Amino acid sequence: LLKHNDVKDLKCDQCDYATNNKYYFKNHTLTHQTSKKCKCTLCDYTTNFNSRLKRHLLTHKNFKCAQCNYETNNKSHLKTHLLQHKDSKYVKCIHCCYSTNKKPSLEKHMLNHSDLKCVQCDYTTKNKYSFKKHELIH
Repeated sequence: LLKHNDVKDLKCDQCDYATNNKYYFKNHTLTHQTSKKCKCTLCDYTTNFNSRLKRHLLTHKNFKCAQCNYETNNKSHLKTHLLQHKDSKYVKCIHCCYSTNKKPSLEKHMLNHSDLKCVQCDYTTKNKYSFKKHELIH
């Protein structure tokens, strides 16, 4: 017995694709167009679908691990990588979001932070929180 849904009314004249859904059929016909509307500005990739271009652009984006020098262009790969750090003990910079599991690395990083100096008096500190608290007294 042939079901009603088994008959595909919309058939592509350029390939074997067939469907009953007008939206799917319209999107399919775009795949045969020679002039692609959406082009990646970073490489030669072209497509007729903006959603596909957006997905493609993620391949050019770098996702960096804040705890080590791992880098990837795939967000899910970074999430998997971050699980490796979950149980490791790491130390955080008190001035910014930098963190590491190596104390010597943190000590070297701390050299990047110069003293914060109050412009209204001689007060100096490396701690942003203390500095902001101090500014309130003026």
